[in-house]
Amino acid sequence: MKKINFKHSDDGLKKILKTMFAYDLAVLYPKLDQDEKSRLIHLINLEKLTDMFVELDNDDQIELIDLLETPRKKSLLKNLESDDLKEFIEEMDEEHREAYIALLPKIKAKTIELLMTYDEDLAASIMTTDFITVDKDLSIKEATNKVVTTSKDSDYIDTIFVVDDEKKIIGVVDLKKLIIARSNQTLESIMEDDFHFVYEDDSIEKAIVTVQDYDRNAIPVLDHEDHVIGIVTADDIFDELIESTEYDYQKMALLQDHESTSTAFVRTKQRLPWLMIAVFLNLVIASFLSIFEATIEQVTVLVLFQPLILGMAGNIGTQSLAVTILGLHLKEFESDKLPKKHVVKEILIGLMNSLSIGVASFIFVTVFLSIINFTGNQAATDIAMVVFVAISTSMFISAIMGVLIPIFLTRFGQDPSAASGPIITTINDVVALVIYFGIATLAFL
Repeated sequence: MKKINFKHSDDGLKKILKTMFAYDLAVLYPKLDQDEKSRLIHLINLEKLTDMFVELDNDDQIELIDLLETPRKKSLLKNLESDDLKEFIEEMDEEHREAYIALLPKIKAKTIELLMTYDEDLAASIMTTDFITVDKDLSIKEATNKVVTTSKDSDYIDTIFVVDDEKKIIGVVDLKKLIIARSNQTLESIMEDDFHFVYEDDSIEKAIVTVQDYDRNAIPVLDHEDHVIGIVTADDIFDELIESTEYDYQKMALLQDHESTSTAFVRTKQRLPWLMIAVFLNLVIASFLSIFEATIEQVTVLVLFQPLILGMAGNIGTQSLAVTILGLHLKEFESDKLPKKHVVKEILIGLMNSLSIGVASFIFVTVFLSIINFTGNQAATDIAMVVFVAISTSMFISAIMGVLIPIFLTRFGQDPSAASGPIITTINDVVALVIYFGIATLAFL
């Protein structure tokens, strides 16, 4: 990324900024002082400013727009795609929200107010209203002319939607087909009448699956009278997947409401309660270990293999947990029914992996104790057998927990992503330790 020397004149700076991408400017913007920010946003053209604005965090967006004079502020807001504008405005409190909406043209203001009425888990909440429709009776020339003369910079024109006399959608036409069509052809002859869509009250997940499965760049969002009220583009789906992935990752680490701009104190306050819970659960582990104090005193070598038992139980549990959560998100199976096929498959995988790792551990422990010249009261193979049984059993149970916990959490209306992280790891540790030292106690005492 280029560095900008703000000692240049405005003309010199314009030339430099013209060669830079909007994304790079968005990365650079937060690092500038107020004077540099003001110069930058006044020297770039409206299109690049719009693209840069979309890439900024909400706080930086607010700061940027406050640096603009009212006419340019209006131009920027008007130039934003409706879904990006809605995302920006809905972060405001009521007073500021009304102030920004007042700067919009009346039609766009009503559109934004409508978009904000949809629940955030509905497909309509991420749609944009910047699209083009053409009447089915138009000639190829007339339809092409409408696209050329009426489309705005923010409009999505790769796909044109064909409507009948009642404004109900009857087909879609790719812009390329429209451009290369012959004048004697009709719109109906070049349009696709077998198209994919979602209704305004369908879920975002359904829109994601539709775009993904049928490889569409955009799908229309319809009301229940088959009128096109918006579109969901592949870019919208991509942004939603990124946001969802970030959210799930934060939940898995128990880091809700994480913001990169948060101070160290704020981040500490967010993380500390969950770490304290993990401390408490580890104290529970310690109390369990005290039960097996006599076993540990007599067979101290067992402690050497404790990390192996805990680590492998946690690893296999995390794998089955991740696969199950991914399946729930992608709707590979219904969340209100027990997906028997998935459960059986994961249990079989867990069983085979557990036995395989158990056998490998038996061999490893036997060789290891031979190398260090273990001279305890128990034979090396006896210790290895305890490790084999413990690691196979704990891994198998952990795999079962990993597949069943997110399914049951989802059934009871809870976020399955919360099933992982420090808490579930600690639970796996407790189970693994009780099995390990319990088997050792039965074998050696």
